[in-house]
Amino acid sequence: MKQLHWMALGLLVFVAAGCAGSTPAKEKPAVDRFPDDQFLTAEAVGATEGEAKRAAMAELAAVFESRVYARTVQQATAWMGEGLPEQFDKQVEQTVRIRTDVQLKGARIGRVQPDDVAGGFRALAVLDRRQAISRWQRELVETQMAIEGQVQALDGVNGRLSRLAALNRITALMVRQSAIESRLSVLGRPVAPGLDDRADIVVQREQLARDVSLFIQLDGNPAPPFTRRLNALLSGDGYRLTPYRDEAAGLITGIIRVQPLELGNPDVRFIRAMADVQLVDVDTDTQIAAFDESVRKAHVDEGEAARRAVEGVAGQVAQKLALALSTLGLAAD
Repeated sequence: MKQLHWMALGLLVFVAAGCAGSTPAKEKPAVDRFPDDQFLTAEAVGATEGEAKRAAMAELAAVFESRVYARTVQQATAWMGEGLPEQFDKQVEQTVRIRTDVQLKGARIGRVQPDDVAGGFRALAVLDRRQAISRWQRELVETQMAIEGQVQALDGVNGRLSRLAALNRITALMVRQSAIESRLSVLGRPVAPGLDDRADIVVQREQLARDVSLFIQLDGNPAPPFTRRLNALLSGDGYRLTPYRDEAAGLITGIIRVQPLELGNPDVRFIRAMADVQLVDVDTDTQIAAFDESVRKAHVDEGEAARRAVEGVAGQVAQKLALALSTLGLAAD
């Protein structure tokens, strides 16, 4: 028994000596507060903390935007085929860029620290993947429901311009859906492709946009020169003008007039040209857009002043009509 006692004591001394002589364990590496599987990140430097933060947020938006745009175009090409129409490609780009800043509202600055190498400060912008995914999944469902509702209502839309407006709205929603799906994919949550016949909607829209023609019918003494100028400007922008009202989808109608102005200068004639113009869907007699524009011009010759004023107001109306036709049915985002 005594021998066992001494053996136990010796073993205890041996273990204690071994522990005392062993080297300390290495320190554990610092835990990454923003791991890549949980956060989308971007880093930037700046002379001040504020500049570094702004630069980091801008970099995060740029990185995210470029990835989303590339994937959105890839998705759109998958259901349309190669060679997106130029107008549609521009719409994809505009939709992605407009919404990126808004949709990155969950982004924040994760850390700011002095930059010992370059000087100034280094900031890290972060976007929580899970929070953004949750928000965009809800938005995706809402957008899909809106598309379904618009497509179901399409059969009841009469009039070529009105139908083009409805197709524009559906296409814009489709672009938005693709952009949301791209965001989810960029954040690591790809969405299974839907079964919608999206290509058919886009083909309908492109075909109708090409077939739509416009007829100009204006009243007032300066109407002929105004009509010639407006015709030239709209044709130059790629819109089809027809001399036959019965084949037109859209009617440009209204009143053009000129008014002499007395501004106290006997050597110069001042003329104001005024245009009250409406764009009407011929098939349904529905007003699509309306403009009330005026331009004042001066010249020593009253006729020349009137000509310049009429051409000026025609230019303004042409710009408004082109904008209305290119965004037909689309609300500002």
